[in-house]
Parts: sequence; C-alpha cells; structure tokens
Amino acid sequence: MFQKIMVLVDEHPPAQAAIHTGIEIARVHAAQVIYLYVPPAYAFPMVDMPGGGMAAFAAHTAEQFEQQTQSTASDLLKAAEDAARAAGVDSACAMAPGDASADYVAEATATHGCDLVVVAAPGSNAVVRLLTGNIIPGLISRSPVPVMICPAGA
Repeated sequence: MFQKIMVLVDEHPPAQAAIHTGIEIARVHAAQVIYLYVPPAYAFPMVDMPGGGMAAFAAHTAEQFEQQTQSTASDLLKAAEDAARAAGVDSACAMAPGDASADYVAEATATHGCDLVVVAAPGSNAVVRLLTGNIIPGLISRSPVPVMICPAGA
C-alpha cells in the first residue's frame, strides 16, 4: 500500500514517536522512509528597554545558529537512518530550509513521491504551538497525501 513514507524529524522528543511509527509502517509495507529535518527558524532576539523602545541582543549570530542547526540535523538524521537500518528498512534523508512552511513540506512530499507523511504532535498546549509555529494544521490541509499524526508520548 505504501511505497515511500516521509517522516518529519526535529529536535523535540515527540519526534522519536514519528520516527519509530514511520519505520514500523515501512517495515510492514516494505517501503522506504524519507526523513525530512525541519529546522527552527532563526529569530533575532529582542528585549524591551526601560523608557520604551527595543534593543537587540544576540546570544549567537546567524552563522553560529546555522552551524548548530547543521550539526543538529546531521546527528538527528544519522540516528533516524541508523534506527531504520537496524529494522531492515531502506531510508534517505533531506533537510528543509530554516523558513520551511507547510507548503514546502507538501511540495517535498510530492517531489520525493511519498504516499504518507508521519509527523509527531507536540506535547505542549495550543498557545505554545501557536507561538512556536507548528506546521501540522497547514500540512494537513495542503498535503497531497494522508498525514499521520503521532501523539506525544506514543
């Protein structure tokens, strides 16, 4: 039934549920898993200043953020590939740009010829999901294939 399964990977613990669910579905269907790392967008930190106004401060530069993102992506994608390999499942990896949207993920799904997307639901409340830019609602409405959402803690 499924030939290629896209699994969204990020640095949050619930993503492990999506990785393992994707591997199990791929194992049952003799399918390939395509891991897509979706990095957080770089946001330049701002603070309120006494007397009004805003001041920028940077805990790290955009270049340092990019290096850290690349390192994180490499580690997470390697771990996901290792898990797939241990289960006897073929896999491949890709990385989305830092400003990836639901549209980008839907296009990547079509480009890779995937027939299912597996994503982890964040375990936080609706306000936190709104502030952190969760792409699941947009992905559900834009994806050309079914989207399976793995609940946090699954």
